Amino acid sequence: MKSVLFYSDAAEYGGHEAMTVEAVRHLCGESDLKVYFAFYSGNTRLREKLEAVRGHSESLVLLPLPVKAKTLQAIRSLISWRQVARIEAVMRRVNPDVVVVSQGRIEGSSMGLLAAKHAGCQVISYLPVAHPVSVSGRRFAVSIRERINRYFYQLPDKIITISESSRRMLSDRGATPNVVVVPNSVETPPIHETDRQRFRERHGIERHEYVVATIGRISFRDKGQDFALRSLSRFRLDLRDYKFVFVGHGPDEERFKIMITDFELSRQVRLLPWTPHPTEIYAGIDMVMIPSRFEGVPLVMLEAMAYGLPIVATDVDGMAEFLPHEWLFPFGDCKALSEALLRVRNDDNSRWLELHRHRIADEFTVSNFRDRLIAAICG
Repeated sequence: MKSVLFYSDAAEYGGHEAMTVEAVRHLCGESDLKVYFAFYSGNTRLREKLEAVRGHSESLVLLPLPVKAKTLQAIRSLISWRQVARIEAVMRRVNPDVVVVSQGRIEGSSMGLLAAKHAGCQVISYLPVAHPVSVSGRRFAVSIRERINRYFYQLPDKIITISESSRRMLSDRGATPNVVVVPNSVETPPIHETDRQRFRERHGIERHEYVVATIGRISFRDKGQDFALRSLSRFRLDLRDYKFVFVGHGPDEERFKIMITDFELSRQVRLLPWTPHPTEIYAGIDMVMIPSRFEGVPLVMLEAMAYGLPIVATDVDGMAEFLPHEWLFPFGDCKALSEALLRVRNDDNSRWLELHRHRIADEFTVSNFRDRLIAAICG
């Protein structure tokens, strides 16, 4: 193999985009392999991350495009002939041995799938989740979208996913049977006691206060921060000695701020900006909360496991696969979320915390990710 072309038209930068950049970084370390990346030019954070990789490797070529994923993208892709043709022209010009299409869900970057097939390229989908359309919360034309998505699931020659639960979901969606599991990797710089003090002083948090953090894009449809705020409001008396920090930006950020005011939660809830150095957050908190409607295997969960933090999360997807039942709650059940926060704080979690540290150290290493990913793409 001489060349690989990555494609992503994601408008935002999240955990899956971060792992795609790591994949590019590792492939750029392979001798005599040229790596191209075609991406939406407006995704500033993705561009910055890729430019950082290019600064250390002459084998990476960046191909910014004025093409981005939108809502109902799978339907749009089937009628976006000009955009698909533009992407196809880029692929034909590069003429890679394989195209790797980075897809958060099958709808995202589906134009890249079509373009690669039209160009006659071998195509691999790097796809973390395969939920049914109904899970996303948007009820428009569910049956039609499911049929269209089923078509896209069958287009790749191979799919790389991140967990056994995702592999099972892909099978249920009628995806190509050639599916390879490559778990994510996490790197966790050491935490010092001064880091904890610094974080708490910066944000006005007392040493004795119990702090729960939700880290990620502020997007109610998938990340569920609105559900979390409703739960905290309804059970504020039970949770009166907790502090909650939500870290991130996103499309629902302003609505989130309004909810904090309307629910009179400003003394108990903080919204902090995203930081490229999350270690300082993990240093300053006591628990991680993941109230998502759906996920794959969230990097936040893996990082919290590596740092020995307890996690309360919805009982879906990677969380249900990795976390003990006592730490889980059903999405939308405000009382169950409140009870999980109280239960996990008061339980002796030392056995689980130690098991999680060992599991991350054994399974989710950079070397494991690199070796399995290179084998999946180049093998």
